[in-house]
Amino acid sequence: MNVNKVYLLDQGKISADLAWFLPTPMTEEEMRNPKPRSWTDVSVMSAVIEHKDGIILFDTGISEKVKEKWPQIALSVFPVTKFSDENRMENQLRQIGLKPEDIHFIVFSHLHLDHTGNLDLFRSAKPAVIVHEKELKYSLLNVWLNKPVPYLLKDLEILREMNVVPMSTDYLELLPGVDLYLFGGHTPGSIMLKVRTQNDNNYIFTGDFIHLPDELDFESKGWLLGNAEEYYTRIRLLKALMKLPRTNVIITHDPKLWDKYPKAPKELK
Repeated sequence: MNVNKVYLLDQGKISADLAWFLPTPMTEEEMRNPKPRSWTDVSVMSAVIEHKDGIILFDTGISEKVKEKWPQIALSVFPVTKFSDENRMENQLRQIGLKPEDIHFIVFSHLHLDHTGNLDLFRSAKPAVIVHEKELKYSLLNVWLNKPVPYLLKDLEILREMNVVPMSTDYLELLPGVDLYLFGGHTPGSIMLKVRTQNDNNYIFTGDFIHLPDELDFESKGWLLGNAEEYYTRIRLLKALMKLPRTNVIITHDPKLWDKYPKAPKELK
């Protein structure tokens, strides 16, 4: 394989009501005697894939200016609970000897605001930006209709100035050993990234098709479920892929992500 190194970039943590991720219906008893809702801190991460034919960035995380960029409702529903100078995209890249202009491809799992936060850093370099055309259409339609969805018009406007390459198929081999799959489920254009390293290890990056590892047991999602038919069928496909030898699944928002995998500048093997 031509994938030389894979790095996970730590871009802080956000917090959210657990019901966004897992179905937690209220019981009749709880209606009479309400209990506090359960909140959890989840990771925010991006990934860098160093390939002999180019450097790929998977998602761009959240911006240091998140409190200025995000609407108040987003900050209330998904407050940022950990973000320091160390978590800034430039500093995460610097740890592995890279600058924004070194990136050849940006692949977006989808275009929600916690995945597109640092687009402006790459505006001048204009890397090829891979995003599914279903995601482009859906995000633009919802912003145009002024729907209360987690897409930022400011980020979508930056995309207009960049070298956007819409993915129109269910599968794309971006580079040898780097595969993209349309999964949907969360948003219509949600894609997964599969990487095969030179050590013959497979890493599947789920984006937000899966938010928490518990979903793999429940085979169900909470309020962030977009399309149930896509989700219920393709989670079975994901679990089948997970059974392949030397395959690891990396869930962007896994609360215990950093207990399982090393942060940059350490690399995945």
